Amino acid sequence: MADQILYGDRIVPNVPVSMEGARFALIGTNQADEPIAWPISMDTLSKHMLFLGAIGTGKSNAMNNVIRSVRGTMTNQDIMLVFDTKGDYYKEFYRPGDIVFSNDARATNGVDADYWNLFGEITIDGQWLENATEIVKTIFADRLERTSQPFFPNAAKDLLLAIVMHLCRGKQDASKNNEVLLQMLQGATSQRLVALLRQHPDMSGMIPYVQDPKSGQTLGVISELQSATRELLVGNFARNGSMSMRQLIRKKGGKIIFVEYDLGIGGVLTPIYRLLFDLAIKEALCRTRNEGNVYFVMDEFSLLPQMMHIDDGVNFGRSLGARFLIGAQNIGQIYNAYGEDRASSLLSGFTTTICFRLNDGRSREFFKELCGKNGRITSYAAAVRSKGEIDQYREAYVVEDHDIANLRTGEAIIHSGQYPPFRFRFKKFE
Repeated sequence: MADQILYGDRIVPNVPVSMEGARFALIGTNQADEPIAWPISMDTLSKHMLFLGAIGTGKSNAMNNVIRSVRGTMTNQDIMLVFDTKGDYYKEFYRPGDIVFSNDARATNGVDADYWNLFGEITIDGQWLENATEIVKTIFADRLERTSQPFFPNAAKDLLLAIVMHLCRGKQDASKNNEVLLQMLQGATSQRLVALLRQHPDMSGMIPYVQDPKSGQTLGVISELQSATRELLVGNFARNGSMSMRQLIRKKGGKIIFVEYDLGIGGVLTPIYRLLFDLAIKEALCRTRNEGNVYFVMDEFSLLPQMMHIDDGVNFGRSLGARFLIGAQNIGQIYNAYGEDRASSLLSGFTTTICFRLNDGRSREFFKELCGKNGRITSYAAAVRSKGEIDQYREAYVVEDHDIANLRTGEAIIHSGQYPPFRFRFKKFE
């Protein structure tokens, strides 16, 4: 039985991409185990890359190869931000001078031990109130989504904004750090909050939230405020630090910024991880022109749900130097994290998709639809020998289920821009 393609693409045996304009080439083999190279241009990187594959199929190995190659081309005008869920990227790529946001002893500004400072993100420009509002909104996003009584998290969100702005407006720079903020929150009482709010006419409208120290409303709002921030400002994120993600993105310097996921309390710190990446994306998009490349590497993308600026970063960040390299085990995770419509819009912004073996039908359907369909004539021998061959026309997917299911470890089918899909088995990262 043989197929003749009448129209549409087919999976080609070798890389169809030209070496012209390549910044580097990824080394691998084709289906016949012959050595081949996949040239990667800045045009390819600027249109973003999605790595899709089940556990143990070679996704991280491929991302390692790409990260190493990208770092080799970075200049002092570039910077890379890596969301490191297992610590593997830190082990492979950390160099002295790189920056680390973590909840352990690795935390550093590139020179000394240092920690994240929320206030550095707010006072970096003249839009203090706008910046603070966005940050507290992110901090309370999950609580507002889960609650059946939105008054309490909304009131707590407003009060956190007031406390943060109070510290920002103060003359003592030594008070503008997470440690002081946590101390104020832990010691918050009705009387102290009312006294603080009265100092700021634009915040006095919040006084009724906590005016009566004996009311259940006041106790509920203060409890919500302390509970939310006590969960977030933990470990290194509750210390007196000076690191600002936005400032680091501005400085660039050819470094990697590692955001190390804490497996022990990762779920609790999700709002902070999400906030750090949102701030970085926002800073990259605030530029009026391309002032160097900002690479965003996010393996296990579903652990960073509902980032505010990710859509704009993927769909409009190309001309401003934002390049996204995102990894996911399956499409369902992204839909669950971002919702059907938003996830579909987000995924449409990735021109290059590297598909490893997938165990779920929804992800296979996504990739099959991405590669499109073709028209084929299938010839097969008739049951009656005297009738010879019979031709049957059918419309089929360019990439079928069996193509994806039969991929070997480290092997992917790659859909990239205007090129037909091709097989590529990545060299083992060493």
